[in-house]
Amino acid sequence: MIMNKQFISRLATDVEARYGRDISVQMFGDINEMQYDYASLSAWFNNFITSMDKLGDKEFLVELLSNQCPCRYVEAEEDIKRIYTESKTLEDFVARLDENGIFQDSVELRGNVLYATKLPWSESRKILGLSGHNHSGCYADSCHCFLASHASKQISDIFCHCCTVGYYQKMFKNALGVDVKIEFIDSVITGGKGCTAAIHLPPKN
Repeated sequence: MIMNKQFISRLATDVEARYGRDISVQMFGDINEMQYDYASLSAWFNNFITSMDKLGDKEFLVELLSNQCPCRYVEAEEDIKRIYTESKTLEDFVARLDENGIFQDSVELRGNVLYATKLPWSESRKILGLSGHNHSGCYADSCHCFLASHASKQISDIFCHCCTVGYYQKMFKNALGVDVKIEFIDSVITGGKGCTAAIHLPPKN
């Protein structure tokens, strides 16, 4: 993902509506003046994350980030829809997802919950034929999100609800036509070995 100022602006607007302009400016700064070099984005992201943690309203922030995720993988949605329709059971569905490698995750089914762990970015981008992040920060090879890969140290899990919860909510809702509960489990920039989400699948009759 390239830097998306419209995404940041939507977040800032919602924070301002709830907490006022001063808090929004403290958290986001002047979005129009954001610079794209690594040092500037890393400093901006560190302030953003620190400000979110200080705000102390995790429920609001994780819902905000989940709902505003700007990324979408249409081809995966189409494949998930097709495979789900063709599969007789959830076990068959997940086995076929794994066999096809549709979204380059390791997958495991427990009951009706699909645990999906993203490969590190360096591995996924090779499979997808994409270029790497344009910096050499400590999460450049592991974090999928262009913006979050600018983190300079381990952070809280709030922002990762965008790339895990929000991303998969959109993907599976579009694919299956129903709201699908997604839970954040872990991510590389919160100290995990991968980025894992729990996807509560609707039952197959």
